[in-house]
Parts: sequence; C-alpha cells; structure tokens
Amino acid sequence: MQIRLFFSIILSTILLQSCTFNNGSKTENTLQTSDSVSQKENFITGQIINKVVNLNDASQNYSLYLPKAYSKKSSWPVIFIFDAHGDGNLPITKYKDLAEEYGFILAGSNNSKNGTSWEESQAIGLKLFSDVESRLSINNQRIYALGFSGGARIANGLLLNNGSISGVICCGASAPAANSNIERSNYSFIGLVGNEDFNYTEMKKYDMVDLAGHNVKHSLITFEGKHEWPSEKTMEEAFWWLTLNEMRKDIPKKNDALIAKHLEAINNQMQIIQQKKQTIDAYNLCIKTINFYNGLSDLTYYFDIYKSLEKAPEIDTYKKQEEADWKQEEELKQFYIKAIQTQDFTWWKKELVSLNQKTKTEKNKNKVFIYKRTLSYLSLVAYMQASGALKQNEINAADFFCKIYVLVDPTNSEAYYLTASLDIKKGNTNDAINAFKNAINNGFTDISRLQNDSAFIELKKNPEFLKLVEEIKK
Repeated sequence: MQIRLFFSIILSTILLQSCTFNNGSKTENTLQTSDSVSQKENFITGQIINKVVNLNDASQNYSLYLPKAYSKKSSWPVIFIFDAHGDGNLPITKYKDLAEEYGFILAGSNNSKNGTSWEESQAIGLKLFSDVESRLSINNQRIYALGFSGGARIANGLLLNNGSISGVICCGASAPAANSNIERSNYSFIGLVGNEDFNYTEMKKYDMVDLAGHNVKHSLITFEGKHEWPSEKTMEEAFWWLTLNEMRKDIPKKNDALIAKHLEAINNQMQIIQQKKQTIDAYNLCIKTINFYNGLSDLTYYFDIYKSLEKAPEIDTYKKQEEADWKQEEELKQFYIKAIQTQDFTWWKKELVSLNQKTKTEKNKNKVFIYKRTLSYLSLVAYMQASGALKQNEINAADFFCKIYVLVDPTNSEAYYLTASLDIKKGNTNDAINAFKNAINNGFTDISRLQNDSAFIELKKNPEFLKLVEEIKK
C-alpha cells in the first residue's frame, strides 16, 4: 500500500511530539561572565523592534523589546525566545507588558524553528546570544531561555549545553533537543502546559520523574488550553518564578513586602480549598507554593499540610490513577499510530466520530482530557504526514492525510491550507479556492507565507483568489 510505505518512511524522520531530536554537541558553550555595560548601541525602548539583523551574519535576525527604563548605564536580565515557527515577534507581542513590569529584555529568534537540526539550532542560538551581548547592556548572571513546542526543546537543549543560561521556561514541550554530556545543576526549570496539550504527559513526567533528585529548582504550571503559547496571565507565573529565584540567590534584593502580598493570596486560596475539602487541590497547591517560595518565607504551614496529605489514602489513589492515565494515553496513541498505517478513510471517519463523542459523554474528566489530548496528537500526526507527503509529491498519501487532518481538527486553518495546496497539485482550481476560503474562515492570515509558497503560483492570476488575498490584507 503506497500510503503505508510512505508513512513508514516519514515516521522514521519525524518526532511525533512536535520536533526532531538529535544528539547534541559534547562541548559546553558559555557566554562572557562579566556584565556588558560599555560601548553599546542605542535602540528604541518601550516598542517592539520587529527585525534586528545580526552584525556578523546578515541571514540571522531577531525581534527585540527593551523596557522603557532600559539604560546602557546598568545591566539588564534577558530572555532569549525560540518559537516553533521562527516567529520571534509573536511571543514578544504577547509578553512585552510582562517584560515591562518585571524588567526583562526580550530577544526572539526569527530563524530557529521546527525541522532545523540541533547543530544548526545551536549555532542560531549562539549567534543570537553573541549579537545581543555585544550590542546591549545585559546582566550575564541573569540570562534565560524561553521556548514553545519545538522551540522549548531548543531552549532546554541550549540551557543544558550552556552554563551561562541560569533558567529555562518550556511551554508545550520539555525534553531537550539534545542531551548534554555535562551534568548541569543550580539552574531553574519551569514548564507551562495546557491540559489538552498532546505533550501534557511528557511534561508531567519530565517535572516529576526526569528532574527528581537533581539539584534543579523546578515546577510545572498547567492551564486550560491546547498546544499553544500560554496567555499573558499564565506566563506571568513564569516571570515571577525567575524573579523569586533571583531573590533566592541574592537575598539583599529580596522584596519581603511583595512576597507577602503573593502569599496572602495563596493563603486565601488554600483556605477556600480546605473548606471545600478538595484534598488533591490542596496537595498540589502545597507543592507549588513550596517550590516557589522555599527559602524566601516561613512555609511551616504548607509543609505541615503537605506532610499530612502525603500519607492520605486519597493522595495515594490519585498518584496511582495518574500513572494509569499516562499509560492509557500512551497505549491509545500507539493504537492510532498503528491504525493510520492499516485502516482506510471509512474506518477513520467512523472512529473519529466515536472519539469526539467520548469527549462529550465521558463522565470522568481525566478520561475526557485523555481523549482530547489524543485528538490533538492525531492532529499533529496528520499535519506532519500531509505536509511531508506534499513535499515528496505523494499525491495519494497527501490526499489521505489531508482528509484525516480536516476530520480530526476541523477548525484548524492549516488543515484547509494544505488541502488547498493538494487541490492545486491535482489541478482542481475550484476545490483549491474553496479550501483556501475555509482556511481564511478558520483564521489563516499569513500573507507572507502565501506569497512565498510556490504551490500557489498557479492561482496568483485567478481573480477569485486575488480577491481573497485582498480580504486577508484588510
């Protein structure tokens, strides 16, 4: 079967968790250790600079945000950002107000993206670090990496291979893009993941298992959402985490009043949880509070609650059920991976109707999330297979995977964009126009991508297509 053969070839070259793993370099790269505060350039502050071209490599550029108070006379903490699609401007736009409030420089790579080898990604990161360090007044004791999806894997890989990065924020993925032969310690890790994210289980395991027993400050924040950059409100917890860890290292800078204000809100939340006898919520809040504030305030109250709950039968059941859920989710994913090689479209159409129905009728909320994360995972699988088939001009395979993609994720503009690309290859202009309309109706707005996509060359003189393009521009 052509589709099965194509899948087996592609499956060996992609990581179905959102980006490719590669073996990393065995040498640790470090930045300068002294603060860079002299002979720096003048950049506009309080506004996003969409494109800063690297002085030593014109092919490299990044988006930049400097807080309004930024001055060359002092050194500033910096967060280097890696987006899965090479759009450094997107996360900077989302989090510039947090950068302003917490006093961080943000520098987002416009080159690092999914599909790039680890060696190239590492080179991109080092060039970004070097350019920013040479042109801005940064605090080399407060360098952080932040990434989403494949960008999170790059950020974590760079941290493990670069002793000058003191902390990482991983969103939507955690396992590093490359392992390090250097056993790093004394750094901080915080993960942010949606409860419907297909990498949810991976991130839970990384926080609870992989980092356990290591000299690493770590915590995991979950939010209601899918595989996406977190909201500003959720990301603020990560910025606060970085700030607390800095206070922990430099006690004279500790802001007792601000810490007390945050803890007061947590105390109120804990009282409400205990009144409602929500044992699991109380247990998780204790863990989070201890992770964030240990060494910065008297946490006897939270340690006492944690110790009492640790032995509670309800918590033991909760932990065992969580492990069972992890296993079920993995088995479900493997079942569908096998099915995508063996089952036809008719089977998939029926199966996806059933799976979607389970997300609405299942009474156990944990099971509901398992089904939703599985659907999200299948969306990724369909995308990878459809896009891969199109690149290799495997029309039959692309047709099969595009149909599954639309079924599994009917509100995803990418499913219709790829379908339009396929219809063009098949010579079906009207179908391509209709698919492109669906892409627009579901949020497609990437004019730059469209203009540079050779697949759409044949439509660039089509009046109806041009009209749709103009609507997007407006």
